[in-house]
Amino acid sequence: MEHLAIHTERLTRKFQERCAVDNLNLSVPRGTIYGLLGPSGSGKSTLVRLLLGLLEPTSGSAWVLGLDPTRDGAAVRAQCGVVLQSPALYSRLSAEQNLDLFARIWGLNAQTRSQRTEELLTHFGLWERRKEAAGRLSRGMQQRLALARALLPRPALLFLDQPAAGLEFSSAEPLHRDLAVLAAEEDVTIFLTTETLNGIEQLCGRIGLMRDGRLLAEG
Repeated sequence: MEHLAIHTERLTRKFQERCAVDNLNLSVPRGTIYGLLGPSGSGKSTLVRLLLGLLEPTSGSAWVLGLDPTRDGAAVRAQCGVVLQSPALYSRLSAEQNLDLFARIWGLNAQTRSQRTEELLTHFGLWERRKEAAGRLSRGMQQRLALARALLPRPALLFLDQPAAGLEFSSAEPLHRDLAVLAAEEDVTIFLTTETLNGIEQLCGRIGLMRDGRLLAEG
């Protein structure tokens, strides 16, 4: 399974009587952009938390980058970038300060912090706004900044839980273009969830349809 970034076998997670993820079999090759499409409550976010080792499965198994997230959750998370629905930025810090803070948390040295911050802010069209407080940026710009933060340590796998939620198509489209370029340039596998297509059919190499915790179709 070395060629797979994500692999699950009959992965199941129950909350009392409700089955959020139901016998899920999923394989995501390394280097691909995989989109998981499904309505609210279909189990997408629960699946992401299972793959990151933040929840334990009721039954079944999962492998992420060759590791079992139940046993090796910290090691899995150390190799992954994550952007959830909320950008989760420090609103009073500037865009540049946000990235510098998180780069320090990741343990990047001063030269790498500076270089990586400029590189990512430039790529996402935020370099000219780098001194502006994150809370004053538009929703689309905040989402780009959150993506830059997740990419700081050059993760092998990037989880995006509804990255374009709340964005108009005109804002989501350039975000998707940025992701496609980054996936190619940085050799990162991207696993994203979404409730609407909103252009992801042009971004993703493969799309899965999830409902009631089950993978209904792929293509």
